[in-house]
Amino acid sequence: MTRVREEARSLGTREGTLAALVGTGGVVTGAGLIRAGTFATLTLLPLEELAQIGATVAVGVLLDTFVVRALLVPSLTFLLGDRAWWLWR
Repeated sequence: MTRVREEARSLGTREGTLAALVGTGGVVTGAGLIRAGTFATLTLLPLEELAQIGATVAVGVLLDTFVVRALLVPSLTFLLGDRAWWLWR
């Protein structure tokens, strides 16, 4: 969202959201995949509790990466337009 705010100052909120998503989408997705893979390695341990925790956290990180950060937040910001910044005023 910091990148969206920076882009929104010069391009406007809708165009800034799209520009920020193009610029940072790959980095955010890559980081989420690495983090999910790290937690997924816990599933290889013989302890059942750690395997369950690792699988659950890995799925949660993937949901956050692909649904929340890639789709939900940018689409809400795009739909709200300038009203998305009400908290910072």
